[in-house]
Amino acid sequence: MLTITDDKRSFRLTYDESIDLELKLNVSAHGRDWRHIGNALYEYGIKKKGREAELLVEKEEYDFLLRLLDKASWEQCRGMS
Repeated sequence: MLTITDDKRSFRLTYDESIDLELKLNVSAHGRDWRHIGNALYEYGIKKKGREAELLVEKEEYDFLLRLLDKASWEQCRGMS
């Protein structure tokens, strides 16, 4: 599992959930600015990282990623900011 944390809160993702979140992030308004997060999600999702991994993000990034997770599909995340 991939643990995403802002040092106070955290949530965990499977490989498939990581790829899904990466796609949602890519189509959002933050896709380019936060490509380091997208790259980490993608690399974990294609199993380039070990079974357990952690991604430390800023509070603003964490809150936005949670909002993306609530969306049913990547189409709903297009241009989201």
